[in-house]
Amino acid sequence: MNPPVYDVIVVGLGAAGSAALYHLARRNVRALGLDRYFPPHIHGSTHNESRIIRKAYFEGAEYGPLLDRAYELWAELEQTTGQQLTAFCGCLNIGPRDSDLVMKAESTAARHGLDLERLSPAELHARYPGYRIPEDCVAVLETAAGCIRPEPCVATQLRLARDLGAECRLGEPVRSWTGDTGGVVAVTDAGTYVAHSVILTAGAWIGELASVPVQVERVTNTWFAPANPLYGPDLCPAFIYEDAEGVHSYGCPDLGRGVKVGLHHVGPLFDHPDEVCRKPMAEDETGARQVIRQLMPQADDTRLHSRVCLYTNTPDKHFLIDYLSGVNRQVVVGSACSGHGFKMSSSVGEALAALALHETPRVDVSPFCWRWP
Repeated sequence: MNPPVYDVIVVGLGAAGSAALYHLARRNVRALGLDRYFPPHIHGSTHNESRIIRKAYFEGAEYGPLLDRAYELWAELEQTTGQQLTAFCGCLNIGPRDSDLVMKAESTAARHGLDLERLSPAELHARYPGYRIPEDCVAVLETAAGCIRPEPCVATQLRLARDLGAECRLGEPVRSWTGDTGGVVAVTDAGTYVAHSVILTAGAWIGELASVPVQVERVTNTWFAPANPLYGPDLCPAFIYEDAEGVHSYGCPDLGRGVKVGLHHVGPLFDHPDEVCRKPMAEDETGARQVIRQLMPQADDTRLHSRVCLYTNTPDKHFLIDYLSGVNRQVVVGSACSGHGFKMSSSVGEALAALALHETPRVDVSPFCWRWP
């Protein structure tokens, strides 16, 4: 008996994969989603309660169109389901006055017409008493920013995709695949699946499926129990901080599990996710506590817990949204978010769905094309 033929198979149903499957299903496309685990899960990059969502993007103005569209799609998803997936508590870009973080955030904001407010340490403390920043720093406030909840976003998109007719097969890692101009065949332990095209959004496992130049980075987030109510989303924006040595960290207010703090692009690198130690270490808490003592001294109280997640980094730490090697139009790659992808995953998924159907994405993704030999 011949296996069923799908229009598109999506491999990996985390941030971008769940969005891609949802947007395919909205198009009445016969789509199949495969994942080695049962998303949302704690094994990859799409967990840990909160992610920062913002538009004053120091990482590059080329992300602006993806961000604009992502804001629209998240709002639409909230309206469709009645779920609150975002908390627009604001976000602070904190750093020395001439730091890359501050200067590039302000430059991007000016280019895209965003409203920002620069606050001195005294002005910041007067407005948000929970914050105390170094005297040689400033804080750039973006009020139209805040936090987004990754697990409900993934679960909601997968549920809606199923409701619209997409199939999901979970706990089925793809062991191999072959493809040519005639289509794609994906093989799991449970069966063989055929489609006209495939979207690879396997995150840290992308290297098992395609020759994509990535490294896996170990990242730990730590939650602290604040001793007072200053750190709820009504009184405390999220933050991104660049210290005097250029090290970046980030944090989210207490959304119910404590104040969350993590360090950005300082973790050890690996070739495969199975090499990563998933057990939190003492030095993980030490790094997070140093940040919280600098910025939120009244939240430096009891550590609640820590949890490891993964970044999947390209060599330049920018997205990859393109056909495999830039030419194989049966295989779309939407992996390697390099630690800053969740906020845009709704619009990335929409673009991946368009590419898989050989259409021009609504948002220009050419800055994130294949760029390696």
